[in-house]
Amino acid sequence: MRGLRELLEKNAVDAFFVTDIKNIRYLSGFTGSTAYAIVTKDAAWLVTDSRYTAQAKAETKGFKVRLFRKAIETLRELLSELKVKTLAFESNNITYDNLLRLRKAFKGIRLKPVSNAIQRLRAVKDGDEVGLIRASAALLDEGYKRAEAILRPGVVERDAALEIEFSFRSMGAEGLAFDTIIASGERGALPHGKADFKKIKKGELVVVDMGVLKDGYNSDETRTYCMGKATSEQKKVYEVVRGAQERALQTLKPGVRASVVDLVARQHIEKAGYGRYFGHGTGHGVGLDIHESPGIGPLSKDVLREGMIVTVEPGIYIPGWGGVRIEDMALVVKGGFEVITTTSKDLRCL
Repeated sequence: MRGLRELLEKNAVDAFFVTDIKNIRYLSGFTGSTAYAIVTKDAAWLVTDSRYTAQAKAETKGFKVRLFRKAIETLRELLSELKVKTLAFESNNITYDNLLRLRKAFKGIRLKPVSNAIQRLRAVKDGDEVGLIRASAALLDEGYKRAEAILRPGVVERDAALEIEFSFRSMGAEGLAFDTIIASGERGALPHGKADFKKIKKGELVVVDMGVLKDGYNSDETRTYCMGKATSEQKKVYEVVRGAQERALQTLKPGVRASVVDLVARQHIEKAGYGRYFGHGTGHGVGLDIHESPGIGPLSKDVLREGMIVTVEPGIYIPGWGGVRIEDMALVVKGGFEVITTTSKDLRCL
């Protein structure tokens, strides 16, 4: 909360109006699906409806709770009581139509757009958050054991994904972080080739990218498998990607620009002759959202800080041939990093 209150002073406003439900959870602990928050330098209010009366009081920390029948009216009344004259709002989370409604309802209050301010606060995880993400990553690693037992020539990608997803649920996952990617053969050249009705064939590479949601926090990991004996070209591409990822990981430490991490991976792939086949960024932050700050890409302005959790996921995608991606989650610690996903990165031939 201290960080948000510093933003009040920085932006010269009386209060911050929070509408992103993930940011509300981050600030207050509230896990319901409908709420707003108003934070001043002296007070913090959670505004929700009667469905969440007991839940809001039980979950929120440091927030007073007010219930609404008509949200806009209750918010207007609260802002009046708090004598708010200038109000920051999450411009990245409010539609133009809703902005017009706010301007009409909050007459006399100067509205100041602020974009992604709380998301930047969320980029650095505290000890509790790190523990929750570790638990999510551990569950994900268990899912990869199940994947390695299922994936075989003749298996339909979608069938494998459904079986793996069921195992995640049975192990305690709230849900998936994103649609499971199982892309075999030529489909491996699709970086986001979610599981289809294609049958996996002998000799193909299979890219498996999975993530789970547990206790509100996400995890993300990718492994690439070979169905049977790998060819020399498959081994070569795999080792190029693995080398790029290892070099990028070794670059992680507080104070390093995220764009430098991307550059290290990209240069390794380019030097091996595959530069035109690596088109996406090298990674991203993970937390309450599957894609968070910092971004690890060539245009990123972010600088790594202790407590950030990021993915490192270079890949090579060759149209008509297939693809390879290796992805791990790493915690930035003093002087370096710690990888928190543990599935083997050896090329597994199933």
